[in-house]
Amino acid sequence: MSASELVAAAAAVRARAYAPYSNFAVGAAIRGAAGWVFVGCNVENAAYPQGQCAEANAIGVMVAAGERAITEVAVAGGGEGLCTPCGGCRQRLAEFGRAETPVHLAGPEGLRETTSLGALLPMAFGPINLGGASPANDGDAAAVVRRRAGFLQPLVAIVLGSGLGSVAERIIGPVAVSYGELPGFPRPSVQGHAGRLVLGRLGGVPVACLSGRAHLYEGVGPRPLNTLVRTMKAIGCRAMVLTNASGSLRPELGAGSLVLIEDHINLQGTNPLLGANDDAVGPRFVDLTEVYARRLRAAIATAAEARGIALGRGVYLAVLGPSFETPAEIRAYRTLGADLVGMSTVPEAISARHAGLEVAAISVVTNLAAGMTGEPLTHADTLSQSAGVASRVGDLLEAALPEIARVLT
Repeated sequence: MSASELVAAAAAVRARAYAPYSNFAVGAAIRGAAGWVFVGCNVENAAYPQGQCAEANAIGVMVAAGERAITEVAVAGGGEGLCTPCGGCRQRLAEFGRAETPVHLAGPEGLRETTSLGALLPMAFGPINLGGASPANDGDAAAVVRRRAGFLQPLVAIVLGSGLGSVAERIIGPVAVSYGELPGFPRPSVQGHAGRLVLGRLGGVPVACLSGRAHLYEGVGPRPLNTLVRTMKAIGCRAMVLTNASGSLRPELGAGSLVLIEDHINLQGTNPLLGANDDAVGPRFVDLTEVYARRLRAAIATAAEARGIALGRGVYLAVLGPSFETPAEIRAYRTLGADLVGMSTVPEAISARHAGLEVAAISVVTNLAAGMTGEPLTHADTLSQSAGVASRVGDLLEAALPEIARVLT
C-alpha cells in the first residue's frame, strides 16, 4: 500500500468517527512492520474530551493483532489547519515507531504535508485547528492581514450577512484571506457565510470585506467577535458597515426591502464586552446613545436617493436564536418599538463602538415575522430572499462608500 492509499484509508475511517461534542472527526491509519494496515477513528463521550483519539484506537487494533512496530502513519482531519496528533498520541506513536517514521497529514482534499514522528513535537495543534476560537492576540491576525494587503490601506470594514456573499465579487483587485489563516477569527458554520476576508476596492474605496459571520447561537463566545472587530481597527479601518438578513414586524417593509438601521434593542442576553475591559481598546462603559453614526446614515441615505434605491428606516431587535421567534414574541417586540428582528449585528456594533469605529448597518428583509402571514419560516427562504436582493445591496454599497469616505476624511 502506497502513502496515498494509506491516506485514503485514514480518510475512509474518518467518516465513521463519533464526535458529537467537538464536531471534529479524525481518522488514522498506521502500517505495521509486516505491512498490515490498522485504522481507527476518534470516539467521544459525554466526558469530552476524555474520549479516544483516532491514533490511539488504531494503535489498539494493531497491538490486538499482535504487531509491535509502526512504520508509517496517516492522519486525516477536517479543519483548514494541519491536523497533527495531540501530545498524548505522539507519545503513543513514539512507543512503537522511530523518529524517522513518516507521518502523512491530510485534509478532506487529500495529503497536505508529510513529516516525521521526530519532527512532530514542535507542531502545535489547538482550538483554531478545530474550527473554533483561538486565544491568540488580535495583533497576530492584523499582521497577517497587513502582509496580504500589501500597499492597500482599508478605510471601511464591511460585514456581509446571510446570502449576501456575492457582494464581495464586486471588489476590484481582490485579495482573499480565509478566516482559518487569521488567529482568533471565528469560523462560520451556517450555510450562506463563506468565512473569508476579501481586501480590495469597492466603489473606489479601499475596504476589508468580511464575507460571512459567526453567530452567538453557533456557540461562539464574545472573544472571537471582538477579535474580528479589533483586527479591522488595527489594520486602519475607521468605520464598519454591517449587513444582515431580518424578519420585518411592519407589513409595509415586506420581503426584499432594504432598511437602514437607526437603533437596536439587545435581547440576546449577553454583551461582547463582558469580562475584564481592555483599556487600550476602549472605555469600560461605552456610550451607545448613537450606536449607528448619524453622518454615516446620512451618507447611505444620500447614496440611496441618488441611485433610486428605496430605503426604509427601522429599529433592529436582536435575539439569540437559532430558533425563529414565536408570534407572541413578535407581538411583544412590536410593543417594545422594534421594526426588524434578527440574530446578529448587535455584538459587532457594540464591539465596534467600544473600539472607536463608526458604525452603519443595512438590513435585508427576507420575510414578515412569525404570525404575520401564517407561513412557516425557514433558513432556506432567508438565503433565497437575500441572494435575490444582493445586487441592490451591492449597488447601494458602491454608491455609499465614496460618501462615507468623504465624511470620514
